[in-house]
Amino acid sequence: MKENVGKKDQLIRSFIGPGLMVLGYFFLNGKNGNLGGLTSIVAGTLITESAITKVCPVNEFFGIDTRKKKKSPVKRIKEALI
Repeated sequence: MKENVGKKDQLIRSFIGPGLMVLGYFFLNGKNGNLGGLTSIVAGTLITESAITKVCPVNEFFGIDTRKKKKSPVKRIKEALI
């Protein structure tokens, strides 16, 4: 898989992922085996992983790419001449 997570998306994921893990562990009793807490921990872990690797399988499935596309030098020259 290729990278499909942009800088802003990565920043948001880097806060939401750990937040979900803390929420699930402490507040939803994931440490005691509560299903809601464990689900929150797993979701937070996957979101954090996608922030670190910049690859999100859900984005890939839906064809979403949040990275800024760099224009090729040829396109920039053509735009400058117009």
